[in-house]
Amino acid sequence: HVAQVQSAVDAHFNTLRVWGGGVFLPQVWYDACDEMGLLVYHDMQYAQEGHDPQVTPSQDGELRHQIRRLSHHASIVMYDGCNECTVYMGTPTEIYAKFVMTVVVEEDVSRVVWPSSPGKGWATGVHRLSSLPNGNPLTTPDTKATIEEHGPYQHGAGFPAKNGNTAMLVFPANIPLKLKAGPIGPGQQNVFVSEFGSVSMSSFESMAPTLAAEHWGLHAGQPWDTCEGVSSGERTCTGDNVMAQRNYPCDNLIVVYFGRDLAGLNATGEVAFKRQLYQCLISSALVVKQAIETRRAENVFGLIVWQFGGDLADRGVGVGGVWEPELPGAGS
Repeated sequence: HVAQVQSAVDAHFNTLRVWGGGVFLPQVWYDACDEMGLLVYHDMQYAQEGHDPQVTPSQDGELRHQIRRLSHHASIVMYDGCNECTVYMGTPTEIYAKFVMTVVVEEDVSRVVWPSSPGKGWATGVHRLSSLPNGNPLTTPDTKATIEEHGPYQHGAGFPAKNGNTAMLVFPANIPLKLKAGPIGPGQQNVFVSEFGSVSMSSFESMAPTLAAEHWGLHAGQPWDTCEGVSSGERTCTGDNVMAQRNYPCDNLIVVYFGRDLAGLNATGEVAFKRQLYQCLISSALVVKQAIETRRAENVFGLIVWQFGGDLADRGVGVGGVWEPELPGAGS
């Protein structure tokens, strides 16, 4: 946990977000954020697709316990109710305003509060300038407009796996940048991007110990599985290919930035696997870098990369704090 936070500092990051579909983290992580000067944007542990709250003594107690446990940490600057469950009053999602965040502000009035990530802000219950609680009931505005966004995300394709598309779906490399001309400045509509990114693999140091040496390769040196289901969700794969279980493939990213070399993508062995993983990570870094620079030319006042702490099929810091190439490139 300390290595992860130190790596974020080394990459010149200034904010980390605790995602609502994860866990409340151990004390050492928050201590490290305090000591190293990072800001923490903290979801309560609720998310879309069935991970919604219920008003029960157990959940009330957990929320109160966690806020009391965390409230002394200077690094935590904002609490929000959930991941991707926009709060509309008069609908089931109002529970995040009436229960979840109401409990939070009963325990800690010193932090900025926000309905959800992404969210559209509050109509009542906070000071308009600071979003600090003001003692009134928390309600959200009756509008679909938002000043916070998630996305876009570059998904992997070109190999049958649990996620993604078997077809080789290429995408624009965005090199050179294609920037749009338009009005910018504090008087214009602006937005905060609290989640976006690209799939990737991890480094050889992280991946190799999880695989038998004969499977060191993006395609594992095995016959391809047959995977069925929608590309936007988890698919059902039939076969024994061990890399089919590794979330999204990376073939299309490598093809976009390094050219179409299907023999190279099928190769196995230490040298081949290191090359494939390096190309995958550099490709992911370029996706993120170009997205950041494009956003910076617009009225965007903040960006958080998804997912800093990922490993194996996501991206970030690998085993033992080994840096993957993507985030230093994006951070700089």
